Amino acid sequence: MPDDLIQEALFGSLDDEPATSAPAPGELRVCALNINNPSMQRAQQTLSWLLANRSNVLILTELKPSDGTKLVISGLTAEGFEVCLPPSWAGGSYFTAVATRGLPQTSVAGPGDPRAVAVDVEHDGEQIRIVGLYGPTNGMTTDSSDRRRAFQKTFLEYLHTIRRPKLLLAGDLNIVEPGHQPPMASFEEHDYAFYTGLQRLGLVDAFRQAHPALHEHSWISDRYGAQRLDHLFATPATGTLVSCAYDHTPRTSRITDHAALLATFTLGVPA
Repeated sequence: MPDDLIQEALFGSLDDEPATSAPAPGELRVCALNINNPSMQRAQQTLSWLLANRSNVLILTELKPSDGTKLVISGLTAEGFEVCLPPSWAGGSYFTAVATRGLPQTSVAGPGDPRAVAVDVEHDGEQIRIVGLYGPTNGMTTDSSDRRRAFQKTFLEYLHTIRRPKLLLAGDLNIVEPGHQPPMASFEEHDYAFYTGLQRLGLVDAFRQAHPALHEHSWISDRYGAQRLDHLFATPATGTLVSCAYDHTPRTSRITDHAALLATFTLGVPA
């Protein structure tokens, strides 16, 4: 994609977006968003929204090596983000990206599937391992179920091998929690086992920690119902959870079909 198109798309894109304050020192501000392989027009809107959000960790899922995706990546890089892509991101499959700003980043070997990417970021001499994941979509067929089951098993094994005391996992996992409301008959036992498997690895559902009884959804379909598919899990040692909520602006403004999941942690020993 020509550099002049990238710059034209980037600069001036924030005119209608109120910028929030930058992260405070020692603050991890995470935004997980399924950007739905954007067209060029939606990519410009996505980039504008991401930059105005002022998170210092972005976990972006459902990317493909399209011009729209490349615009988002190039625009983030131009704004000082370090973007980690899986080695096979250009191969045509869906992939995930993790972008950080102001946090030294080192890539971590992935599971060999571009749906997952991992990095270490440094804060006060300690490392926090951040993993982004785009889980296989529930196609409500036997083949879809078999693919999801195999992927989930392999990913849990991978996560076990790379887990650290400070570990954060986020993205569109394409699962719902046990007890999800409304009930989702299309999800199977292995989907719920994947959720509980993350908990057995010491990871805590940040949204459920912040809102023990709230039923919220990140993807809403007239045909398939309202589902909480986008998640953020973190070990307690990662930091103190200050807030975790869904921002539906990207969905309601049709930038994508998902809400963004926003979370803020104060780094250091949890209170």
